Amino acid sequence: MSESPLSRRSLLGLGLTAGAAATLATTSCNGSGTAEGMAARTELRIGVQSLPGTLDANGSVSNSGIQAYHNIYDTLIARDTKAETASFKPGLATKWEQIEDLVWEFELRDDVTFHDGSPFTAADVAYSMNRVIKKEDPSYATAYAYLLANITEFTAVDEHTVRATTKRPEPLLEHLLSDPNSGISAKKYTTEVGLDAASNKPVATGPYQVVEYTPDVSLILEAVPDHWSGKPPYTKITYLSIPEIASRITALKNDEVDFITNIPPDQETLLAGDQRIKLVGGVLELYHLYRLNMSNPALTDPKLRAAMDYAIDRDAIVSSIWNGKAEAATSYQFDSYADALKFPDRKDIGFDPERAKQLVGESGYAGEVIEIYNDTNYYTYADLVAQAVVDMWADVGVTAKLIQVDDIPDDDPGLEIRTWSNPLYYPDPMGMIERHWAPEGEAANVKHFVPTEAYTDAFNRMRYGQDEAERKTALGEIFDFYRAQTPFIYLFKPYESLGMRANIDYIQSPNLRPYCLSFRNGDVAETST
Repeated sequence: MSESPLSRRSLLGLGLTAGAAATLATTSCNGSGTAEGMAARTELRIGVQSLPGTLDANGSVSNSGIQAYHNIYDTLIARDTKAETASFKPGLATKWEQIEDLVWEFELRDDVTFHDGSPFTAADVAYSMNRVIKKEDPSYATAYAYLLANITEFTAVDEHTVRATTKRPEPLLEHLLSDPNSGISAKKYTTEVGLDAASNKPVATGPYQVVEYTPDVSLILEAVPDHWSGKPPYTKITYLSIPEIASRITALKNDEVDFITNIPPDQETLLAGDQRIKLVGGVLELYHLYRLNMSNPALTDPKLRAAMDYAIDRDAIVSSIWNGKAEAATSYQFDSYADALKFPDRKDIGFDPERAKQLVGESGYAGEVIEIYNDTNYYTYADLVAQAVVDMWADVGVTAKLIQVDDIPDDDPGLEIRTWSNPLYYPDPMGMIERHWAPEGEAANVKHFVPTEAYTDAFNRMRYGQDEAERKTALGEIFDFYRAQTPFIYLFKPYESLGMRANIDYIQSPNLRPYCLSFRNGDVAETST
């Protein structure tokens, strides 16, 4: 681990602006380069900021994993990538219905095979889901907590029928079982080779199969030409780990890759002047945040946690580091879920340095150095933001420092603060709450998040309620807890772009969660110019 050497105090003064950035969601980079004579290609090379630590979709709920899982795995229910709002269509199941209050039945496709040629059956579904429900590997705890915690068991009725039994009536089933982290694996193969081997080379039913995987280096996929959903648009996809933003941009300009991820606004001008390249970007439905360890002695006082929240000038960070294109957090809400569940007048988050100073004084804080742990090369500009925040905290009397690591020690009780992100996994308030802030979720399991009985009651009423007005009341109580206890600090929604050859027709579907890349039939195309 190392403390970042960059100057904290001068960060906001420098501004970090590189010039005028692209201003449209899809922008062609006009100038000396030319798009004429570009041929459509059958192989795609992608430069990504990071690769997942595992290819087991059930075992890693991460922004890096979601870039690949959707192309390797199928789910029982599929999300309609052409829809503007939440909409579902048959996946591995052709039909699903609630046959009893606590029982759902799925009719499965009878023409699907796994990547090794073996037939797909109900036994594979039951195996894949039950291993998560039983948490047969510690890595399954997160997927269990936010996707399958309400399901007691999947049971194979016959070869092509499976049933799921729930603990309570399940109002969000389609959202949960269409998430790529609910992907289905081959039972026979996985049990024969073991979870470790299968996590590096899984056998699933998606449109692309894993050929080679070198952690932190590359992932190579080959198409399944006769896939049940249609012929994949590429015969081969290669993901290359290129952590540095400038290096990814250079690789795209030099035609060493065809497609790159995680381009912040101030770097977009490096692609200007080249008509061979275009950008597809926007504000992500995802907050960058700090997760505070409520159980750590340094942070047990909610007044100190609240002070650290009020001390942050998010607008200044957005302006100087994100060229004004990110969206500063003002509440715990997202734009994409139903208006009936929104609180337009709630502005729980804001910059109030005088209140922050007062709360620091009331908290009994004695000047201890508080450490922010950041996973190097994972969250775009998290190091720069943290250095700005350290200065802002110093202005209200809190001393902190940034610690850069390759892997944040989540289970270390000494961990005080970590960088994190909170996507809207599906368009319902529970899509941001359950994955991160469930009473038995990832943060709670390591005792960083400490819910009260009242919070747990409100959570359950919101999660399982059927009446919209009652759900909204419970949601308001949840937001009250977040403001009173400050278990986390929302910063902003980042603005990031994808860069690609100009003849690639790709639009990020609003019905897929942030960072999910889809190279399935109908989701991407190439033209010759």
